[in-house]
Amino acid sequence: MPMLTPDMTPEEFDAVLKKVGHIGEDTIMKRTGMSLTRIGFDFAEGTMPVAGNLQPMGLFHGGGHVVLAESLASMHAFARNDGRPVVGVDLNATHVRAAREGTVHGRAETIHAGRTIINHEVRMTDDDGNLLSIVRITNFLRRESK
Repeated sequence: MPMLTPDMTPEEFDAVLKKVGHIGEDTIMKRTGMSLTRIGFDFAEGTMPVAGNLQPMGLFHGGGHVVLAESLASMHAFARNDGRPVVGVDLNATHVRAAREGTVHGRAETIHAGRTIINHEVRMTDDDGNLLSIVRITNFLRRESK
């Protein structure tokens, strides 16, 4: 049975969120304080605190944007691929505004979902909704179970 379908109920999406949103102890997501907060058929949302993820000038690190974006897109791709492995093959980030405090909010939206490739655009905003960064990521959808 597919993990994500367009006709799922909110409760079913919540069950998928619990399944794919579990972040293991020895992961970059855990170390950066990232969390997956919502998932739907064509999107995934999550957050990362600015505190603890700064570069030397006191700004949210550009790599933090990339970690948040790749994690959201990959977790969503994993769910769309029915729990089979996915592999990131391309990523492009454009940073447009800096954050110094608060929380970075990310929303990964599916641009294209084919048999072997899925593309996402991830938009990161600050607590006030100001655009911080846009990341596009392509994941390869592996068909074998291991």
